[in-house]
Amino acid sequence: MDVPAGVALADAAAIPEVFITAYDALVVQGGLTSGRRCLVHAGASGVGTAAIQLAKAIGARIAVTCSEAKVEACRELGADVVIDYRVDDFAEVVASWTNDTGVDVVLDVIGGEYLTRNIASVRVGGRIIQVGVMGSSTATFPLGMLLPKRAALVGTVLRSRPLEQKIAITQRVAAEVLPMFESGQLRPVIDSRYDLSDIADAHRYMASNANVGKIMIDVAR
Repeated sequence: MDVPAGVALADAAAIPEVFITAYDALVVQGGLTSGRRCLVHAGASGVGTAAIQLAKAIGARIAVTCSEAKVEACRELGADVVIDYRVDDFAEVVASWTNDTGVDVVLDVIGGEYLTRNIASVRVGGRIIQVGVMGSSTATFPLGMLLPKRAALVGTVLRSRPLEQKIAITQRVAAEVLPMFESGQLRPVIDSRYDLSDIADAHRYMASNANVGKIMIDVAR
């Protein structure tokens, strides 16, 4: 992928992983388009901050979950609804936001007990795209909730895909998403930078879950 005009190379390193993941999940597999709605968990994460910007850039509406300390950052990026998951039940908030119709797409990196509420939050015929399992890789849910929704639960990763598929999605993002960086609609969200010699500090900071966006490592200067 080319480095977009106006974005420094060291900052552009924050683009591919998260924006390809978010675009593939929301748009390619989720079918998100202008006027539709999505729910994205971990809204202040790398993928979450990319998802907020992408949704707004294509004219969709987006609700995200995050912790209290990250609520304002998600709002500033453009999220229509920001849910503090420690205080509010996101399924109830989504029901109110959508007048009980549900969202078109759910992008989830948490898994575990979120699945039941994701099903409650998705509209009839909608899609739940499971990108990660930060919470738990094991989930139990009532099939009776999923069947009448006629919804799809899609598991996806990029890393294990055949090379040809990785090339195809990279080329699509290069054609359809990179121009939005040059126009100013999108930007890499970088929380902090560490020298490679300070990698242990970077890992400790990542473990604290305090970051908004990407934690970058400068390998050489």
